[in-house]
Amino acid sequence: MSKQAPKIDLPGPALERKADLPLHQQVYEHIRQAIVDGRLQPRLRLPATRMLAADWGISRNIVLLAFEQLLLEGYLVARTGSGTFVADQPARLSAPPPRRVPVKPAEPTPRSAFRQAAEAYVLPRNTEREAIRPFQTSLPSLRDFPFSIWNRLAVQVYRGLHIQHLGYGDAAGHGPLREAIARHVGVNRAVRCTPEQVVIVQGTQQALFLTASLLLEPGDAYWMEDPGYPAAHASFQAVGAVACPVPVGSQGLDLDYALTRYPRARLVYVTPSHQYPMGGAMPYPVRKRLLDWAQQRNAWILEDDYDSELRFSGRPLPSLQGLDPAGRVIYVGTFSKTLFPALRMAYLILPDAEMARLFARGKVLLDRQGPVVEQLILTKFMEEGHFGRHIRRMQQLYETRQNGLLDMLKAIPTPHGPLGSNAGMNLLVRLPESLDDRAVSAELAKEGIIAPPLSNYTLEHRQPPALLLGYAAFTKEQMQTAVTRLGEVLRRMM
Repeated sequence: MSKQAPKIDLPGPALERKADLPLHQQVYEHIRQAIVDGRLQPRLRLPATRMLAADWGISRNIVLLAFEQLLLEGYLVARTGSGTFVADQPARLSAPPPRRVPVKPAEPTPRSAFRQAAEAYVLPRNTEREAIRPFQTSLPSLRDFPFSIWNRLAVQVYRGLHIQHLGYGDAAGHGPLREAIARHVGVNRAVRCTPEQVVIVQGTQQALFLTASLLLEPGDAYWMEDPGYPAAHASFQAVGAVACPVPVGSQGLDLDYALTRYPRARLVYVTPSHQYPMGGAMPYPVRKRLLDWAQQRNAWILEDDYDSELRFSGRPLPSLQGLDPAGRVIYVGTFSKTLFPALRMAYLILPDAEMARLFARGKVLLDRQGPVVEQLILTKFMEEGHFGRHIRRMQQLYETRQNGLLDMLKAIPTPHGPLGSNAGMNLLVRLPESLDDRAVSAELAKEGIIAPPLSNYTLEHRQPPALLLGYAAFTKEQMQTAVTRLGEVLRRMM
């Protein structure tokens, strides 16, 4: 007679066939718990899986799967020709494994400066997709872009792609494009530079963040135009720098205020040729004083020249960088306003080639390099003269559209006329003092109109209520419909 396996003193598991846990996992847990509790002693031989399945009224495959897991985890051992036994239990098997209980991650303490800046950023239109509708600001006339020329150049580029274009390139950008940019800004913006000083980046925002990250330490003070560009303020905050809001007047930054209140600032952010969003230009005497102060204090000036090429009369104002004898100005230019935002192409011009190499290494940490194909297309676009011709056409078009919008706005109830200028893509329209420009902006949004409130651009120095209206991207008919709705909303709210 064959030797019978001992009958184990273990009732069958109470299986829940509709439970989320599979049946073999329920059997596994049932046997494992008996081993841990001591009901199944070490070295005890278990019955064959066929016998257990018959005793418990379940499929043998369920028991096999449970045994397999118990063997893998060391609760059971198999001996060839002898059967399956409860293992000599090491200390790690003396208690069941800890149950994994999902917990809510603790709030980071303290929160990083970058996270605080991201949470405080108040312009959701820059992080969410939106329809193009009046009066979206700083948007070029996309329907008037020469796409047929761009497409032809793109075909040429793709046909001529070489293997070297498809690998990792220069983090500072495509060499011929840097040469084309250096020539263009030298002629049109009076910028003094060589191609070695140019670093191509993915949009003005990357230029600002890269500058803040490389030149500012936590606690460093920076002058910020007030009102000014919120994304610039957010970039400096993201590295832990401390804002020093400086009021803006008709001639740009109030330099006397800044020198009196914050003489030890480490960096100055300015839009001297066309202040954003007020529209003024910094006169030469103020520029000269600012440059002298930066040289004496060894401070940096970040010149954001975002749309100064779009001047309607006369030549664009010379850049601040071109007046700088000491190499304290970092110049930022962008193609988002002159071409189209989705291109994501901007550039930094650094005081010297050594500093440009530092910025290129910093860019490597962000995204390694910009897309090469778009740079190849843009190089051809500039070298063949299409870029200069396109800018001249847009200057004429935007002047016509601004004048048309100014005429339309005369029909709506405002205490002062709208503030136009001879450059740019936006204008300010003042509201009655009794109105909250944020509330007016919210009501217009319900009507399908984008009109950012001036309050969104201020930090400390309150301005009279006003709306910022973009006109460059919209036809006369689109703007007339939007102005009519604007007038209706203002009358209703007054």
